[in-house]
Amino acid sequence: MSRKKLAEKIKDDVINWSKNVLEPMNKHLGFPACPFAAKWRRDNKLRIEVRSDKSKYEKHLTNVLKDWNKKQHDIIIFCDPYWEQYDNEQFQDKIDFYNKTYNRRDVYFMGFHPTNPATVEEQEFLVNPHDECDWEPEYMYSMMLVQKFKQLYDASCKLHKIGYYKNWPAEYYDDVVKTRQDEYEKLFKKEKKHGTNEKASHEKRR
Repeated sequence: MSRKKLAEKIKDDVINWSKNVLEPMNKHLGFPACPFAAKWRRDNKLRIEVRSDKSKYEKHLTNVLKDWNKKQHDIIIFCDPYWEQYDNEQFQDKIDFYNKTYNRRDVYFMGFHPTNPATVEEQEFLVNPHDECDWEPEYMYSMMLVQKFKQLYDASCKLHKIGYYKNWPAEYYDDVVKTRQDEYEKLFKKEKKHGTNEKASHEKRR
């Protein structure tokens, strides 16, 4: 398969993931797994890029970031079919490097490596989101999700107020949400919008 054809197939795969896993009402949460995914897709606010060859990963992703029109796209998903060049720990090092470099520029990174998938024990809401879901990825690739940090922070504050995180696994919530929110407040010296009430709610989930 040509690289161009592979890239098209991976982009289609990501769209199908959004339609089948992220957008439908999630039976564990009472909300879609990602409440913004459908709107991003319909409004063309989602940009999907695929690494085109085995040359340096950082070169490809950095070039995508340089070309990011933030008025046009709210989120970039950078997919890498050459993920076997690095293990999950090395991928986390990449995520940490980009966050350290770009967080102050209002950009936040999180990623998924094929060798560290969501599990029923830890993130069942992503593995079995609804009874009709039988989606499986057709191809193997890592994904780096790149978003506007302030927009992500504000959205999480609003979602917390409506109870979106109530049924999230506590450890996953700490790793994904609380750490990110705390980092934003540390960098930009914001008052803790998810302060006492959020912590109390979080402890209740435990």
